[in-house]
Amino acid sequence: MRRNPKPRDGFDADDQRNDEVRDVIKTIISGGADTSRLLELYYWTREPGIIELIRAYLDLPERTQRSLSTYLLNGKPKAIVATFDPQGRLVLARSSSTEAPRPSVKPTSAAPPVAGYNGSTRRA
Repeated sequence: MRRNPKPRDGFDADDQRNDEVRDVIKTIISGGADTSRLLELYYWTREPGIIELIRAYLDLPERTQRSLSTYLLNGKPKAIVATFDPQGRLVLARSSSTEAPRPSVKPTSAAPPVAGYNGSTRRA
């Protein structure tokens, strides 16, 4: 898909973009896509932070993506506890109780480092 050109001679780039989006949607629907899944995908994209989360996941090395996906999909996601250890590493574990999980590391006044898109860490 082309990037939006600069408007010239009364040509509105937003109108062209809207036309391109309609064409893409028509192509997806006419290609036999399940429209309910398309609508669900749209609603998911409206969740705050989901696009950034997806981009961060896709920026992970393939082996890490597979490991994380396997871990999250082969269990009960609500039973997963996420904490940061003293070195700032994210630790995922399965909670053995049905009670609300408690962090194993005491919170600090500073925010723990968060993995950036390039694998570096930054303070949240």
